[in-house]
Amino acid sequence: MLDNLIEIEKDKIFDEVGILKVNGYRFVAASCEQVGEVFELTYHFDLNYEMKHLRIFTETFGKVKSISSIFPAAFLIENEYQDLYGFEFTDLIIDYKGNLYLSKNAKKTPWVDKKQD
Repeated sequence: MLDNLIEIEKDKIFDEVGILKVNGYRFVAASCEQVGEVFELTYHFDLNYEMKHLRIFTETFGKVKSISSIFPAAFLIENEYQDLYGFEFTDLIIDYKGNLYLSKNAKKTPWVDKKQD
């Protein structure tokens, strides 16, 4: 269980991250976990050694607004998750379109477990 975890609607992620930026938070990392047919995407932020976590839910091939225009470092993890999980980040500052880590011949969405209950 994460302390300071806030679950929000995925269409609110960009606005909420913008508020964190204005308040001095820095982007630390993002993590993703498949739970059945849904993915929990959690962004992790820090301010003065205090962590805050924003979690959204999306489905394979769903769309999520990128936070990379607010925190440019996020473009790498967002591209990675496009490759591995298949959901799309809109408005990425640099978009590898599913080919950051995967070659054009590679199996698409290799981390999606289609057998989960």
